[in-house]
Amino acid sequence: MIKVAEEHKLAHEEPTQGAIGEIEELKIEIVEMLKDAAVKFPVKDKNELANLFPPGTMMACRVGGKETHFDELAETLDTGDFPLEDASAVASKILSRCSIT
Repeated sequence: MIKVAEEHKLAHEEPTQGAIGEIEELKIEIVEMLKDAAVKFPVKDKNELANLFPPGTMMACRVGGKETHFDELAETLDTGDFPLEDASAVASKILSRCSIT
């Protein structure tokens, strides 16, 4: 399970160096998870994306003020976000839907 990032006190703050560092760490964790799972790329749609992670896998970010799961984040993507060509693209797209400030 991916660790949950600390919630920042003020939602309107700019991301701090610490928050940016957390995002980079999460990208690395996601890429490593996908490499360990021997995922075949490209990922063509959000159903394939959702199937990459076990249901309920926690994401270390907040969306709409609540802790978010990978499968919930996959649902926020649309057809224009696909295909995702590699693990790095998956990590970047998933984390682009997170709010950690």
